[in-house]
Amino acid sequence: MSKRMTAAPVVALVSGAMLIACGGDGAEIVAPGLPATDVPFGVVANPEGVRVQPAERQWALTSDLSWSFDAGPEGKVVRNVVTGLTISIPQGALSEKTHITVSALKGSFLGYRFEPHGLQFAAPVELSQSLRGLKFKRDALGVARLLGGYFPGEGLTPELTSGTTRVVELLPVLLDVKTQRVTLQIRHFSGYTVASAYTDPSAVSP
Repeated sequence: MSKRMTAAPVVALVSGAMLIACGGDGAEIVAPGLPATDVPFGVVANPEGVRVQPAERQWALTSDLSWSFDAGPEGKVVRNVVTGLTISIPQGALSEKTHITVSALKGSFLGYRFEPHGLQFAAPVELSQSLRGLKFKRDALGVARLLGGYFPGEGLTPELTSGTTRVVELLPVLLDVKTQRVTLQIRHFSGYTVASAYTDPSAVSP
């Protein structure tokens, strides 16, 4: 998995992005955050993963919402206005035409499953998620530091009491303050979420 990302204009490149709430339950971006230098991104050492707090949709999905498309060596950009997700596959990332299926997982927690499972990319693919209509776990100052998380199974398994779920890889994100979107780069398919409330730093491999 690639750990380097290139910032574009009006995008703040940070190890973790910071959100500040401004009234109501929804998260509103008012400024980019400082680097979350305490988060060691990468594959976690604990095979059970580390706990994060996935973002919550204000309106839960009653069932998985799936869509499919074909992409090839020329690349592809696909947007889903219902989920707020944009998938950007660059030219050369795929060596042949591939049928791809994306599923926004049912429930209120933000999670996506991508198929075919295990598909590898020769160049990083960008997942860009709109933050409008999402809620995040915040500290006493109303701040939420955002990151991406990779889970290998069929879906998220949040605990009912804490709302946390386990991911086996932590990913940095780009926060676009102007458009209120967060972007992460991936090199392979399975499941991904945007989360906050990172815990268990000792479980991450050096």
